[in-house]
Amino acid sequence: MRLFFKIINIFLVVVIIFIAGFMVGKKYDIAVDENDKLVGLEYSDNEQKIRRLVSLIDNQYIENVNTDSLVDKTITQMLSNLDPHTTYLDKKSIQKVTQQMSGSFQGIGVNVKSYNDTIVISRVVAESPNVGKLFPGDRILKIDGIDIMDLKAEQATALLKGGNESEVSLTVLRNKSLVEINAKKGSLPLPSVVSSFMINDEMGYIKLVRFAEQSANEVHAALEKLNKKGMKSLVLDLRGNPGGIMTVAEQIADEFLKEKELIVYTQDKEEKRKYIYATSKGSFEHGKVYVLIDENSASASEIVSGALQEYGRATIIGRRSFGKGLVQREISLGDGTRLRLTVARYYTPSGRSIQRPYDEGNSAYSDEIYRRLQSGELYTKDSIKFNKNLEYKAPSGKIVYGGGGIVPDEFVPIDSSKLGQWIYHSSTRDTEDFIFKKVEENRYNPFWLNENIFLSHYDVTPVYNEFLGIMGIRGRNVNEHDEQTLKDFLKASIADELFGTNALYRAWIPQDSMIQKVFEIENPT
Repeated sequence: MRLFFKIINIFLVVVIIFIAGFMVGKKYDIAVDENDKLVGLEYSDNEQKIRRLVSLIDNQYIENVNTDSLVDKTITQMLSNLDPHTTYLDKKSIQKVTQQMSGSFQGIGVNVKSYNDTIVISRVVAESPNVGKLFPGDRILKIDGIDIMDLKAEQATALLKGGNESEVSLTVLRNKSLVEINAKKGSLPLPSVVSSFMINDEMGYIKLVRFAEQSANEVHAALEKLNKKGMKSLVLDLRGNPGGIMTVAEQIADEFLKEKELIVYTQDKEEKRKYIYATSKGSFEHGKVYVLIDENSASASEIVSGALQEYGRATIIGRRSFGKGLVQREISLGDGTRLRLTVARYYTPSGRSIQRPYDEGNSAYSDEIYRRLQSGELYTKDSIKFNKNLEYKAPSGKIVYGGGGIVPDEFVPIDSSKLGQWIYHSSTRDTEDFIFKKVEENRYNPFWLNENIFLSHYDVTPVYNEFLGIMGIRGRNVNEHDEQTLKDFLKASIADELFGTNALYRAWIPQDSMIQKVFEIENPT
């Protein structure tokens, strides 16, 4: 017992000395990272100087100064001299990132849009706590007694999500009658797998938009569902996926790789390495895999793409990926802000780093996509420049190159057709309102009530002819190929409004050049 108290006394003395040293000299501190692990800090003379400077401005400077804002700007300026991915997250940024990474948010479970100067409910999601209380087509006139007639859809959404109350009071116009509704708030999913379906009898499709906390579980569930439908090959769509949590990327890669195959390894400042290997728990270790990437596929997307490419486990289709091979650790700064600090590099199984150079500064680094466009790389694979000094031999025997993203096995250029570019830039408020108007008019049309029936059997020709007028196009000026493109665009847009993102991707398959490339590989002529 005496020994116990002696140990406790020694511990208390050490703690007291540490606290005293901290309070007097402000030399020691601790922080917490995103995994709730402690990070020990020891302040240098320069850091002490900054502390004193802020204190002097707060207490001695003749005018009142918002030193919080001053410190934020100073931190941002300091970090701009480091690598492009070490960043400062203010409180507003953290809130947005936390919501995306957690995979859920608080809300009433509806999508709204501005139509004819009114906020209209366009869809009630299946998980909404207000199914049966709110309906598509309801016009929201007031939120908690606030008249919202002049608000935009984004502002109305903020009001619906805002506050800590469990309910929000709505005044809605339904069938020309005013209805008062107390809509409940609940936890709603923010999925990272936004689309999952069978393209045909044997080929599945999964669209992953980020690597968040629940992404590995979502991908696993999607794979299991598609496996039960007889999937023999899979299209994993990582286009535009900026990455996210590295451990989640490792878990997703594990779904496709065999036990003990190396997924990725990291190396820190002290050249310590950490190796991550696949386990025997994969759900799709033998079927064909096609991974779609583009110039905006980054970080975790490149970890998955690189590992599957190097083991010959997948055919990578698209354009050269972003080129981010740095690992960040997110550390709390104690006031609700965080530092996303680069602490290591990651390497694919062959040992290549796909991080592109950033020695010319952050501005030049950000202009990379523009340079690729100017060089012609987004149009032809021959324009991609390889660094012969960064040549590596993959486990499959394939030669790969480091220093700038994942180069696809099968190249697909960006859409350079005049019509494709015109559609992209000409989607205006008028066209969006037209599509919503048609949905309103046909909401109870038998062909528009079910996603499969709409996609398989509905002919958009009657709506298409009216759509041409809205777009300012004369039908006689449209050739057969362009007519089909416009009809597919219209059908996909209506499907998105009616049923959501999954229906959008299903409807757009005939116009998706990368999936058409998959078909070419699967069925060579």
